[in-house]
Amino acid sequence: MSRVLFVLYAEKTHLFIQVPLARAFAAAGHEVRVASQPELVPEITRAGLTAVPVGRDHGMGRLLALRPEFRSRFGGSDLPPFDVADVPGELLSLDYLRAGYGDVVPWWFRLVNEPLVDELVGLCRWWEPELVVWEPGTFAGGVAARVCGAAHGRLTWGVDFFGRVREQFVRLAAEEAAAGGTGGDPLGEWLGTLAGRYGVEFDEELTTGQFTADLLPAPFRFDTATDYVPVRYGTYNGVSVVPRWLWEVPVRPRVGFTLGLSAVERLAGYAVSVVEILKALAALDVEVVAALPGAAGIREQLGAVVGDRVRVEEFVPLAALAPTCAVMVHHGGFGTIGTTSLHAVPQLSLAEQLDAIWLARGVSSYGAGIDLQVAEATGERVAHEVQRLLTDPSFAEGAQRLRADLHAMPSPAEAVPELLRLAERHRRPPLAAAPHPQAKNTGRQTTA
Repeated sequence: MSRVLFVLYAEKTHLFIQVPLARAFAAAGHEVRVASQPELVPEITRAGLTAVPVGRDHGMGRLLALRPEFRSRFGGSDLPPFDVADVPGELLSLDYLRAGYGDVVPWWFRLVNEPLVDELVGLCRWWEPELVVWEPGTFAGGVAARVCGAAHGRLTWGVDFFGRVREQFVRLAAEEAAAGGTGGDPLGEWLGTLAGRYGVEFDEELTTGQFTADLLPAPFRFDTATDYVPVRYGTYNGVSVVPRWLWEVPVRPRVGFTLGLSAVERLAGYAVSVVEILKALAALDVEVVAALPGAAGIREQLGAVVGDRVRVEEFVPLAALAPTCAVMVHHGGFGTIGTTSLHAVPQLSLAEQLDAIWLARGVSSYGAGIDLQVAEATGERVAHEVQRLLTDPSFAEGAQRLRADLHAMPSPAEAVPELLRLAERHRRPPLAAAPHPQAKNTGRQTTA
């Protein structure tokens, strides 16, 4: 039996991605714990996992609420340095990447990592996990793993733009150094200082892990030298109830509609007119099921004009809704694309966020859907594209190809032995240095 620690800063959607793999380790008989900031503890325990609260809550939510400029950058498609992840390497500018890291390190990476790192290191020294699995922005997971000698790797929640941009930065910085340049490395300098508190020397393992568990097929990946371990995406929708009406076979083709939770909970709201789109879809010969926060207000705006063609609910478990749909319209979120693809449902993506744009393109590359820019997503245009998805059989064929590639990947349960083999290969002796003096209260645990 191994000890496996999952680590992430407090972000509910990122937890949902980790749950299937964490449960697979637990089901295989291993001891599993999930370490995050206190505000995420209720969600962890509701998933049936053992939570270890570490540090204090981060201020990302407050920052995004108070600073519109950060909210728009975090929710949009132009967040340097990651917005150029798909640009060919020969066209990239080191100055641009460096300035981008200089911007995001203070208001994103430091903001979410600094509050938890001390107690996370203390936890790892005390509990001594053999494997630490961390969310790609929670660099503290790699630092804590190095302190206690555990193997460590990332678990993706989207296209790996973190790894792609870092690899290009390192390449260009090496070329600069060979030419006598002396530019800085904002990510490396911050992470080196953070790790140095605990006697850990900085290297690139701390930025991208010893390996990366990737949850989508290879065609979605950027070209990197990262050691990717394929693990099939698994669905977890949080606490869910399947409503009775969802059992009934739809009279007309069902169109699912969801724009995720982050746009309302963390960001500036939806980038498209929900009511306009739903009214346009209601004019088709379809049944629309929309899962949207603020459902009562949306229903009121729709009025009786849509009749029985549109059902708007606060929440519908996507894993239960997707198999009943002929088309899914969504925001390009990782969980939505993963769940919809598992059920071979053609998709219309109205993607705006950085990783969502690339995920949507990945679906389109299979011929499994249409990638529509947010600026063009009027009600009329969305209805037109949905009609195409319903009537052109090539989209259903593409969705079947995508589903086949997903199901060819190892399930979370099947991936557990390979991840444990990697853990055995990468483990090191723990560092002899004493725990950081601020680390405390590492024994706190909350069990579902």
